Amino acid sequence: MRINHNISALKANTQLGKTEKRLTTSIERLSSGYKLNRAADDAAGMAISRKMQVQINALDQASRNAADGISVVQTAEGALQEVQSMMQRMRELSVQAANDTNTTSDRSAMQKEVDQLNKEIQRISDTTEFNTKNILNGDLDRRSFSNSNTSKIVSVSDEVAAKDYKISIALDATKASKQSDTTLATSPNLNNPIGVSGKITINGFDVEVNSTDTYASVYDQVRNTCDMLNINFTALDTSGVETTYANAKQFKFETDFYGSDQKIDVNFDSATLASKLGFTASTHVSDTGSDVKATMVGGFDTTATLTTSGNVIKVTDREGFEMEVEAYNGAANSSGSTPSTITYTVLDIGQLTLQVGANEDQTMDITIPEVSPKTLGIDDINLMTGDSASKALSDLDAALAKVSDVRSKLGAYQNRLDHAITNLDTTSENLTEALSRIEDTDMAEEMAEYTQMQVLSQAGTSVLTQANQRPQTILTLLQG
Repeated sequence: MRINHNISALKANTQLGKTEKRLTTSIERLSSGYKLNRAADDAAGMAISRKMQVQINALDQASRNAADGISVVQTAEGALQEVQSMMQRMRELSVQAANDTNTTSDRSAMQKEVDQLNKEIQRISDTTEFNTKNILNGDLDRRSFSNSNTSKIVSVSDEVAAKDYKISIALDATKASKQSDTTLATSPNLNNPIGVSGKITINGFDVEVNSTDTYASVYDQVRNTCDMLNINFTALDTSGVETTYANAKQFKFETDFYGSDQKIDVNFDSATLASKLGFTASTHVSDTGSDVKATMVGGFDTTATLTTSGNVIKVTDREGFEMEVEAYNGAANSSGSTPSTITYTVLDIGQLTLQVGANEDQTMDITIPEVSPKTLGIDDINLMTGDSASKALSDLDAALAKVSDVRSKLGAYQNRLDHAITNLDTTSENLTEALSRIEDTDMAEEMAEYTQMQVLSQAGTSVLTQANQRPQTILTLLQG
């Protein structure tokens, strides 16, 4: 028996320390719910779990990103639904206006409604936003440019690859235009009576003139009639520069738009009345516009076809490729002998890119073209004649088809994003389950461990107390 070292107490104390450490660990796991509270608990498990947690966080954010993408698509689709409703109303008015039982005032009222609807379509195009980003004004379409300031790409379909395309333009489109054949000796005094009675017929619409009407009132009547017909009636000086009616030396009729379907037909019922506007050679003047003349040069598939209407060039093929180009005055060489070749470059930038995955390059691009009266081809809708109202029907049918295509594409985007969200959420759920097995406390197992350690702690404390009392027996021997 020894008294310098109480080996029994040391052993009991060591074992009690181990028990207390395990008990502390068990209490920590039970109170936190985690069996990995520090790297020392399981170094490999900690490394794996951190990677998993990063992936889970990224997957959850990607799911939210995709949900935001759906909100963008739904915002655009809702606006387009209203655009389509307005175009359907415009088509209804066109059908009504094509009926010759309508008077000029009837058609004028219909035209005013169409004009207001077009303004609202333009407003929707300009102002529809998501989180301050414009989504229908072309900002979310792919970028394109040309090497000429006389021509530009209006729209491209998703099937148009990002590269260079070349079109040769032989002749510019023209507007229907007719100008005075003589110069007035003196500019008219607008307050004086015109001094001749008669009728001016402009594209089938009559302007009645009384000899007592002032020059100003006659010019206003002619201008108002031309405005209804998408014709500009302007006064020119001796150099052919636009001026005021008070300084007029010549007059000019010119359509607002280009193309072979644009016409000017003006009849004066007397030579005297015609001379008041500087037309002396004939009492009947007319002109027709022409379409741009163009051919494909490079970049297009062999199955592609090119058509023109006014100053718009459209290239399509059977695979969904569609490119619309506008060519302005000067796009063709002035001589017209050598066609001018213009290069159009399409770039894969500008679209809305959604990060719909947890890692690099796991993205989805959304493109939404500009949806405005101009890009839809309905900015020149005219219901003032039966013929122009009939033409409006085909223009509106084409525009409705365009909007339907865009809405269909948006619907496909939404369906894809819905599936992406489902996949992301499922992956996140499975990873979370795997992470839980690594770092979460099994409460039943840990409770059993805690109970065992608590009993051992109590037993160890009791044994240590008894071990500390053993040297007392030696003292008894010494006293004996």
